[in-house]
Order: sequence, then structure tokens, then C-alpha cells
Amino acid sequence: MTSLTQRSSGLVQRRTEASRTAAADKDTGSGDDDSEPRRGEEQEEQDKGDSKETRLTLMEEVLLLGLKDREGYTSFWNDCISSGLRGCMLIELAIRGRLQLEACGMRRKSLLARKVICKSDAPTGDVLLDEALRHVKETQPPETVQSWIELLSGECERFYYY
Repeated sequence: MTSLTQRSSGLVQRRTEASRTAAADKDTGSGDDDSEPRRGEEQEEQDKGDSKETRLTLMEEVLLLGLKDREGYTSFWNDCISSGLRGCMLIELAIRGRLQLEACGMRRKSLLARKVICKSDAPTGDVLLDEALRHVKETQPPETVQSWIELLSGECERFYYY
């Protein structure tokens, strides 16, 4: 059940029963903030996989953004979608703490010249991400981000991605 609250600025705020009870619980609480989980702790609990919500990878989210709702195909960027999705895979692995760029060093290399290094080879639970991570780990010498996007897209003779 929702109710509307008129603010002095003219905006209308919608409040649900759940938000009212949460506010009431907060007001009647003991004032001890230690009992509530912190934002970082909530994120850790969600990362453990206990959440019932379906979590999409960055690659899946970008693909969904590019799909036409009624037709079911990508709208305007068919030529670049492969490279974009492979870049999303690398970003997702970096966000999950599996990949990193090599240190800048004394000569301050640009981002394009820095190599991708495997930070952790722990599986992510996603088949595509784990396969890409395995290839990054096994490739010596390390490659740049641009090289990896080309390699993972299958646009290079040295690497075939199924």
C-alpha cells in the first residue's frame, strides 16, 4: 500500500508500507548503529551468492541494452558488438579481482601500452569468464587490452574463441 507525501518543493514522494515500518523501526531503535550491517558487509553477503536475485555480468547487461525489444536482435552496433562484449568480459574480470593492468613503471606507459596480468585464477562460476581468464593466465608474454579484445573476438589467427 502506498501513500503520497507532499513536499514544500512541490515534489511528491511515494512511500510504501515497508519504508514506513523501516523508518518507524529506525526511530524506535536503541540508537546503536553497530547492530545494523554496514554497506560493505551487505555487499559481501550479496557476493557470496546467497541472494535470490539473478545477477547479470556486465557483458550480459550491455547485450540486453543493445537488443531491440520486439525484434530480438541488436539494434545499431552489430559491427562493434563483438569487441564491446569482449571488452566487457575483461572489465568484469577486473572488477571481480581476477585481472589487473601492469604497473606504470618509471616511463609512465599509456593505458593502451600496459599489459593485462592475471591477478587471481580462482574460478568465477561463469563459463565464458573462466575460459577467458584461463587464456589470459596461460598466455606468455602478457598481451595488451587491445590485443586481448582482438584475440577474444576471434579476429586474430593465433586464437580461436568458440
